Order: sequence, then C-alpha cells, then structure tokens
Amino acid sequence: MTVMPSVPTRILFLALSATPVLFVASQQGGEAQAPLAEQVFKKIEVFKGVPASDLMPAMQFMAASMKMECTGCHDAKDFSADTRAKETSRKMVLMQRDINAKYFNNRLEVTCNSCHNGQEHPAAAPIPNGIAMRHPRLDSPPKPDELIAKHNATVGTATAAIVRSGNLTAPNDVTHKAETLPLVFIQATGGKFTIVSGERKAGSDGQATWYGPNPMVDEPAAVFNRMGRAWRGDDGFAGLVGMSVAGKDVIGKTEVIVVRASRPSTKSTEELYFDKKSGLLLRMVNIRRSTIGTVISSMDYANYKNVGGARVPMKVTATFAGGEQWIMDFKSAKADSAVTDSAFKVGG
Repeated sequence: MTVMPSVPTRILFLALSATPVLFVASQQGGEAQAPLAEQVFKKIEVFKGVPASDLMPAMQFMAASMKMECTGCHDAKDFSADTRAKETSRKMVLMQRDINAKYFNNRLEVTCNSCHNGQEHPAAAPIPNGIAMRHPRLDSPPKPDELIAKHNATVGTATAAIVRSGNLTAPNDVTHKAETLPLVFIQATGGKFTIVSGERKAGSDGQATWYGPNPMVDEPAAVFNRMGRAWRGDDGFAGLVGMSVAGKDVIGKTEVIVVRASRPSTKSTEELYFDKKSGLLLRMVNIRRSTIGTVISSMDYANYKNVGGARVPMKVTATFAGGEQWIMDFKSAKADSAVTDSAFKVGG
C-alpha cells in the first residue's frame, strides 16, 4: 500500500480536477509544447495565454495573500462556475497588471499581497498594534453620559496642578533612535500642561500649544493637546459631539466599553475605552481623515494612583500613526498649588 505524502487541500483539489484534461492535452501534437491555461481549464478569462502550469501557483498566491481557502472564491461543487467573488478577483488581477504596466514597465512590483497582506479586505489605514476599528456589539449598552459620569466620579477632581515625575522613552528628534530621559509633566485645569524631558519641551496655556519656542497649529497642535488632556471634570470631555456606544472590546484582560464621538475642532473621530468595572478611561483612539487616507493614533492610560484627591494614570503611552511611541512612566506624583500660569506660557 502506497501512502500519499501530505498535500495541501487546495493543491490536491485543483490538481485532481485538472489532470484528466491535462493528460489529453499533453498527448496531442508531435512537439512537446506547454499547454495554455485555457486549453486545460474551463472558463479561463484573465489567465488566457498563461501557461497552464502557472495557474495553480497563481491561485495559491492569491489565497495566501488573503489568508483564504479556494472555496472563498470558487464553488466547491464546480470550480469552473462563475461566482461574485471570482468576478471580483478577475477585476483585481486586471487592475494589478494595469498598475505594473503603467508605472513599473511590466515588472511584477504590485501584487495582491501589496494591499491585502493577509486580509480579505485591504486595510485602508495603518492601524497601531492592538487597536481594532470594529467592536462586537454590546447587549443593553449604557448611555455615553453615564459612562463619562462614572469616570469623572472615579477620577475625582484636582483643585491644584498635578505634577508627575518619571521617565520618557521616545525616539530622539534627530536620530529617531529610542532613548529614555527624565520627565516632568504638569497638568492643570483648562487644558493647561507642560512636558519637559531633556531638551524636549512642549505644552499649552489652554489657548496656544507650543513645542520648544514655536507655537503649533492644526494637527501638530492637536497631537500634543491629546497628550496633555486630563480627562477630568466638566471640561474633560468638552468638544466631543454625537456620542454613541460603539461596542465592547478588551485591553489585555480588561473588558472595556467603547464610546465613539466626533471632535469638530480637529475634524476627527475619537473612541474612548472605559473600564467596564471601574469606569476609568483606559484608552483614547483618534481617527483623522486626510485627502489620501486616514491617520490613526492612540493614548493609553494605566496604573491609576490617588494624588491630591484625584486619580491619575502613572503610565501614559502615546502611539502615533507610524507606530512610534512616547512612553511616559511616572515614579512620583503630587498636587502642587504653587504652580502658576507662567509654567504654561509659550516656550515654557
């Protein structure tokens, strides 16, 4: 008894379906000539003129690029039957060829994997690790206002500025290599904050946002304002409109409820991840659309600690669209009533 070696299902299925036709084709004619795909397989359209021996590797590549089985496009009872998915695949093959012909002199530079990269639907934006853009539905979800009220009640209020000290691990502005430097982060009401780490200084007086000696506007200012946002009290969630519960998710092992809202001032959408049990805000995801694509960034808040009557996160991680991170790991924190508005002026 001969035992067949292990063969992937898709290869065996296609091979067995093609063998009888291929055998006949190979016996015709006096000269050995490789048969074409349309001479061996039924209903060949975009692979006409391609050697039949190339078809199965091409099918394997398409399936692997989308992490799908053959039956994701083909009818298992009749591989030659037309299906909606097969028609879409044909259009994609023609699009790929057109791009390579127009822009790469017919070199095989752009492929299925260039866009799909293991997904049935190509990702429309670079998504930071651990971030999901779709969330499972939540049965009987609470109202967004209830979640915000629970968070505010849990974090409490701070009548004085909160001063946290620790380390910042972030890419160097010049070398772009990660480095760890001492950090002092001061937050006050009204959106005021300063971040000082080595030669890096940034902050806001509640109106103007700055980095070093220079004021910032538009998206650069919005990025740092998200870092400095305290998420506390009546003004903590100001500027968000159209709130709704987007669903549920998990951060590590912690179940969270996700609230989605628009922030018109930055033309962006924000998702707020609240701890289902404690009510604390654990993550904020910002989604900013541009004319050519969407930019996604996030802020993670962890290790909340009681400081001066309020609970503040002792670890804050800012993840930018390209995957770069600013990791703020605080070792101490205090409420300091001696901090004045001069600490937040432009330029520090």
